[in-house]
Amino acid sequence: MAEKIGVYLRLSDEDGNSLESNSIKVQRELIYDYIIKDNELSSYEILEFCDDGYSGTNFNRPGIKELLLKGKNGEVVCIIVKDFSRFGRNYIEVGRYLEQIFPAWGLRFIAINDGFDSKKAAFYEDFMTTAFKNLVCDLYSKDLSQKITSVKRSKAEQGQFITAFAPYGYQKTKERKLVVDKEVAPVVERIFTMALEGVPKVEIARTLNREKEPSPYMLRKMRKDSFSCNSAGEKHLWRPSVISKILKDQRYVGDGIFGKVEPLKVGSKQSKIVTKTDWVIIPNTHEGIIKREVFEKVNADLKRYKQRNKEENPLSKKVRCGACNHIISRKKSKEIATYRCASLEVSKEFGCYGKRIKELQIEEAVLFYLKGILQSIYLDYLKDFYVEELNRNIEKTKILIKEKEKELRRRNLTTVKLYEAFKDNKVDKSDYLKKKAEYKNQYNLIQNELLLEQEMFDILYSELESESDVQSSLFQSLTIEMVETFVDIIIIKPSGELKICWNFQDLFYQ
Repeated sequence: MAEKIGVYLRLSDEDGNSLESNSIKVQRELIYDYIIKDNELSSYEILEFCDDGYSGTNFNRPGIKELLLKGKNGEVVCIIVKDFSRFGRNYIEVGRYLEQIFPAWGLRFIAINDGFDSKKAAFYEDFMTTAFKNLVCDLYSKDLSQKITSVKRSKAEQGQFITAFAPYGYQKTKERKLVVDKEVAPVVERIFTMALEGVPKVEIARTLNREKEPSPYMLRKMRKDSFSCNSAGEKHLWRPSVISKILKDQRYVGDGIFGKVEPLKVGSKQSKIVTKTDWVIIPNTHEGIIKREVFEKVNADLKRYKQRNKEENPLSKKVRCGACNHIISRKKSKEIATYRCASLEVSKEFGCYGKRIKELQIEEAVLFYLKGILQSIYLDYLKDFYVEELNRNIEKTKILIKEKEKELRRRNLTTVKLYEAFKDNKVDKSDYLKKKAEYKNQYNLIQNELLLEQEMFDILYSELESESDVQSSLFQSLTIEMVETFVDIIIIKPSGELKICWNFQDLFYQ
């Protein structure tokens, strides 16, 4: 059976003006031409992997995931790309693959335009060049992101509406201006009027659903707008959260707003909320639907309500209803946190599970399966890895201790020589005392560092001696980091059963 080559192609909007030179077609032609001209590679079978429309700043891409899995399993012996930036723009991750992971897998890597072939590379020369190029790619991506943000901010300050979709109640013109949507603007006015009269948000949502008024998402769907939103039965209800979002949106008084959220990092699809002081707010950029005094009165009333469930918790945005497909928010009462689908407050047509499930129940279920997975891999991998890491850190600490001890001896010798120079009248008393004080401070600083390294050595050695207890010390309580690492989503089925979808293949069902 012929050995296989993994050809990887990637294109995204981040390529900017170089789009044509980086097109999938150009990449494919370049790589296949390279393979044909190589006597060894031309005899291999070719498997092609492509990610079209994905950023290179992270490895969360379907094509690269499939390719790396085949590389790990030995199904491909070589990966070929046009250049390093096609494989990835995060130079740290790319360097880790080239330096550590691919050699461990016995996988050859070729970046044609960068002249890099891991089979022929002189590591200390070619890899340093590689790392530098990857660094430039990473910096380029960050710089490009910053420039795009700067341009968008500038356009927003000029009164242009640069968001993909106009807020409910408005339409966006070709000139990037907001104009009032006469069809649904009265619904916005009605929502504010009801809120001003003290009608709870859940009752406003119930009323609009009962009257079959299309929600913002349903309106987009009816108008065939292109957007992503999954819900059971292709229906999107009015919910209290939708009402709240409308009531808090300052754009309804005619102000332009930009910069309410920003990416967690370059290339990330996740966003973080920006404090209001850093928003770009431009008064009177378009016609308002709501009078400013009405908006301010409604929001003043909203602020009087006590905020709940705002503290960070591991399961935030991870629990989803298996019936209506909405994310289920956490509710806390008398120190007991629970999850129950909010769709039930406005409609019962989807058959959502009606009882509250305790947060502790869900956390225990996740921990139970994580411990089971740990049990299945512990003897084969985790223990050896943990001991290896401990030994590596112990050796590093030993070296640092020796260096500190050597530095202390050198400082002592310097102090003795200073004293001899003072006794021989080569250094006057004031200079002697000044330098002696400096040397003493430096000596004390190094001595403190030595003590810290010795304490670290004791801790590491103690951990090594008790390494048999590693398993029992892990996964004792659920943390945000653990959930982000292992859990994709947790589904509450209509029957009340939990389904945990992991970020990895379930080892129990291979």
